[in-house]
Amino acid sequence: MPQLVMVALLGTLGVVAARTFAKAREHAAIRLREAERAMADRPMATLVQDPVTGVYRPIRRD
Repeated sequence: MPQLVMVALLGTLGVVAARTFAKAREHAAIRLREAERAMADRPMATLVQDPVTGVYRPIRRD
């Protein structure tokens, strides 16, 4: 009988963990889509090398 209780508890824990993982994966996908939309609206910057220092700096294209 104790083995049956243990198997039932482990099964319940597995179901709860799977549901929690699925919800977290869903939320991550939504946040990723929102971030992609936000990045698509931003203007792209062009990198231009400074001839004196050799460092690349962003210059906005308008």
